[in-house]
Amino acid sequence: MDEIERQRLMGDRLVAMRDYLVSFVERNYSLEIWDAEEVYSETCIYMLDRGYQLIRFDQDFDAAIMSTMKRRALNHLRDTKRHGQRQTTALNYINERSTLFSDRKREEVEWIYEMDKAHLMDLAKSHVETVAMNHLLNDYGLRIKETAQEHGINYNTIHAGMRRMRAKLRDYLDD
Repeated sequence: MDEIERQRLMGDRLVAMRDYLVSFVERNYSLEIWDAEEVYSETCIYMLDRGYQLIRFDQDFDAAIMSTMKRRALNHLRDTKRHGQRQTTALNYINERSTLFSDRKREEVEWIYEMDKAHLMDLAKSHVETVAMNHLLNDYGLRIKETAQEHGINYNTIHAGMRRMRAKLRDYLDD
């Protein structure tokens, strides 16, 4: 098999795997679509320039393409981190998921408080969860420890209830 034929086979396989490769790095490496496309194009350039010489075409070479795509995705993440060009949308999504109200607009918090307070209180299934949800929705400047003492609940118990209620509120806000 000559060099042109090997490149053609590699190109055909890269085109056939394109959608899978792009969606794979987009999901598994939390890349935006344009970054995933860039990683795919870097993979194609490498595989058509040099990669076809390194693999055996009598065997299935999808694994070699996937491995190259993964390495290119990691290189892309390292490069963007090193140069301070991280995708802000991905970081904003992570920050949004990791906090409850601190990064949210004040209007949204007020809307939730006014419109859905009764529904949100119904998410609580136990007394501890009710106290925790009330604490989250009516932040009077109290710390969790003070709320636990005020209601006569163990600190660790109320802390676990707060964690469950934050998760329920995040799910509610994401819907």
